[in-house]
Amino acid sequence: MTTKLIPTPLAEAIAKEAAQHEADPMREGQVLRVLVAAGYTPQEIAELAGSSWHRVDMCLTLLDLIDAGKGAMAEGVLPFSLAWFIARLSEPNQQLMLNRWLRGDFRNVSHAERYASAICADEQPQVSF
Repeated sequence: MTTKLIPTPLAEAIAKEAAQHEADPMREGQVLRVLVAAGYTPQEIAELAGSSWHRVDMCLTLLDLIDAGKGAMAEGVLPFSLAWFIARLSEPNQQLMLNRWLRGDFRNVSHAERYASAICADEQPQVSF
C-alpha cells in the first residue's frame, strides 16, 4: 500500500472540488493530479469523488495533451472524448491528429477517435513469443 501524503478527509474534499469542474475536464484533471501526486490511485480517487474510474483516468490523461490540443479544447473545437484519444499519442502524432481534425479530414468525432486509436495501437511495442 502506498503512503498517502494527504489524509483521506482532505483528499475527499479535493476530489469533490474536482467534481465541481466537470464542465471543464482539463481543470478537473489538474485538481485530480494533486491527489495522484499525494499517492492516490485513479481508482481510489474515483471512490473519493463518487465518480467513475474511467472519468478520472480521462481527465488525468488530458494533461498529456500538447499545448495546441489544450488550446483547441479551451476554444471548444476539440471534443473531450477525442482529446482523450489524442492525448494517449506521442507528441508528433498528437500534432498530426490535431491538424487533421482542425482541417476537417474526418467524417465525425467517432471516425477521428477510431483513427487515433489505430495510431495508438501502432505506437505500442510489439511483443513476440
